[in-house]
Amino acid sequence: MTRLFPVFCSVLAIVAAHVQANDAAKPVRGPWSWSVAGGALHQLDADFDDSEGSFSVNRGFLQLSGGYSWDRRNSVSLSLGGGSSNYLFDGGASIEGFPPWERIEDYRVSLPIRFNVGEQADFIVIPSVRSYAETGASLGDGRTEGLIAGMGWRFSDRLTIGPGFGWYGELGGGSNAFPIVVVDWKITDRLSLQTGRGLAASQGPGFTLAYELSDRWTLSGLARYEKTRFALDEDGGEAAIGEDRSAPLLLSLDYSPWPMTSASIFIGAELNGELTLESDRGRELASSEFETAPVVGFSFRSRF
Repeated sequence: MTRLFPVFCSVLAIVAAHVQANDAAKPVRGPWSWSVAGGALHQLDADFDDSEGSFSVNRGFLQLSGGYSWDRRNSVSLSLGGGSSNYLFDGGASIEGFPPWERIEDYRVSLPIRFNVGEQADFIVIPSVRSYAETGASLGDGRTEGLIAGMGWRFSDRLTIGPGFGWYGELGGGSNAFPIVVVDWKITDRLSLQTGRGLAASQGPGFTLAYELSDRWTLSGLARYEKTRFALDEDGGEAAIGEDRSAPLLLSLDYSPWPMTSASIFIGAELNGELTLESDRGRELASSEFETAPVVGFSFRSRF
């Protein structure tokens, strides 16, 4: 898979953070607001294309956020999240002879800051620290830092577009710096297109085309790209970094029983999947592509 994909993934991740920060910034009852989001995803068994064996994954994630809003366009928030991905490889599975990983722990802290200039320009700045590491490995080995900044220009009540940039460090050395684009387009009263909506459990940003079936029900199609790098429990082995990347396509049914609260169930498939092992300096040791993998799951979000 081309090296452009990781950059594309990072671009979408930035947009997702922008949208989440916008939600958290809206005052609900006074200047303080709080939110909780989470979910779970199960990837069914997927066979490796070029080696023996198969694997499945169970993922879960929970995020808590609190923020202070001076008004609807100026705020600061703190988000704390944690979760895990439990990889279940069958007895004979390996990645080009290398033993695969097991449970990956995920922790993150971000500080979205949102402010406006004039009537049409909204800005967002989000520093963050994350750690992805296999159980038994040091959380410090899996830590990365990042900073994103973007601007949304409201051309009308229906269309917002804006530029920005982002920077993220990567495990194994190096970093990614890239441009970003924000789009929030209400095509009709019921149909909308957004970049950035993601499902909390799978942490995957992307493009969402949503159609409001009624005041409480929404049907959405999501196309995303996901890439996760994590530190491994080396245990005397050469591999120190693992990577899981794929391009999920999902169909989601969303239900909002009351304002600021929603729950979703989704089904879909992960396409063009690949697992990779690298040394602690980022040198690729082995990789295995896997066949299209069905996924099912649910997510929820509530603000109060």
